[in-house]
Amino acid sequence: MSAEQRDYGVVLVEDDPATLDALSAQVKGIPGFQLLTAAASYAAGARGLLEPYDLLLVDLDLGDGCGIDLIRASRQRQPQARVLVISVLGDERTVVTAVEAGADGYVLKDSSVGTLAAQLTAVMAGDAPISPGIARHLLRRFRTEAKDMKAARRADAALTPREVQMLECLAQGLSYKEVANRFDLSVHTVGDYVKTLYRKLRVRSRGEAVNVALKHGLLELDGPGTS
Repeated sequence: MSAEQRDYGVVLVEDDPATLDALSAQVKGIPGFQLLTAAASYAAGARGLLEPYDLLLVDLDLGDGCGIDLIRASRQRQPQARVLVISVLGDERTVVTAVEAGADGYVLKDSSVGTLAAQLTAVMAGDAPISPGIARHLLRRFRTEAKDMKAARRADAALTPREVQMLECLAQGLSYKEVANRFDLSVHTVGDYVKTLYRKLRVRSRGEAVNVALKHGLLELDGPGTS
């Protein structure tokens, strides 16, 4: 990140005071990231989503609500923002629900999947930090969804060349502004293309769109336009 670029703004939601303090200190010490909100409750986290931010770092088991609802709210209010779950909850139902709600990554609190700095940097670069146990849940779930492949392929057949380009850009983690500059479009036009793409793929977030595309062979990360 160059000196001219602003830091990534982070909204952190964690209801355990000690964990909140520890995570807050870590985020503040990571170059390129700025802690905008450190919320100790669902309600405070929801208020934090009302202002612009780039990353929601959220626990799921909150005393006054569920973090998954905050993920859904984030996708509605700030669709370009990334979402990283950091939680002790690792059962398959919770994991799949969080991913379907729009989580871009899911890390268990007792996981050794790199440092927080590495996880935040990875998710902002378009990667998906996922604990090994979480990955097993997702693979098992995807294997049971083979019946959706025909529908996904029909959706692929209906994608226009421009929509395919949008899908490739989503996989690269590009912002709407970067996509607009690449194809000489307005940010609003890019947003319209992405909305149509989400509708055709029947998804609600960047992470879901890329996951569906990869799962059904609609996108190859090492293919043209995705290097």
